Amino acid sequence: MLGLIFLLLLLFLSYTRKNNYFNIEKKIHDLGIFLEGIFLPKRENFNQELIDGIQKELELENQELKKLLELNFSNYKQVNATVIKRDINWFHSLIIDKGEKQGIQVDMAVVSNHGLIGKIIKTNENSSIVELLSSNNDKLKVSVSILSEQESIHGILNGYQEQESILEINYIPKEKEINIGSNVYTSGLGGIYPAGIYIGKIEEITLDSLGLYQIAKIKPDISYDTIRYVSVLMRENP
Repeated sequence: MLGLIFLLLLLFLSYTRKNNYFNIEKKIHDLGIFLEGIFLPKRENFNQELIDGIQKELELENQELKKLLELNFSNYKQVNATVIKRDINWFHSLIIDKGEKQGIQVDMAVVSNHGLIGKIIKTNENSSIVELLSSNNDKLKVSVSILSEQESIHGILNGYQEQESILEINYIPKEKEINIGSNVYTSGLGGIYPAGIYIGKIEEITLDSLGLYQIAKIKPDISYDTIRYVSVLMRENP
């Protein structure tokens, strides 16, 4: 359509007097501006949308950092860090900007403002690799406590369903009664993860393939592929 309009204007131009050239050129320019206004968003609106998007992102980051700074673990020093790189599989691991120079060591627990996310598995001078709870590594087992109305029920956190964003607790005694919605925390057993770190809420209870133990499915409060800021927990009096 634009090509046809332009062709007609050129034909008209060839049959008009020379002193009308600038008037026709102006009309072509005005027509281009008019069509641009129809098919393209106004620059003012585009710039405002960009500014609004940046401001919203900054507000979310500030809220995340504020909640992270409010965390408090007795006998542990918190080293705050920023995620600088992700693994090809975003649910396996991430790299933070703190390392041996800041006192970070292998097997230290790592938390976000929504609770436990994993542990340190490798350190460099100024960076470290964090293995996430969602990595499905059989060696990454976490002893946890489910706080039900009657008692604290123990189990082993090991397993992640990526499509449903669900963690799994295995080896829960069959006779234990677990309430949907119960909070899950680290038990402190094993010496790596401090007791009392929040992990998520119970969403579903099933039995294992042999029917010997219960399997509890946990819904974390955070999506592991959106983590930007973390804290590494360092024991002050090892």
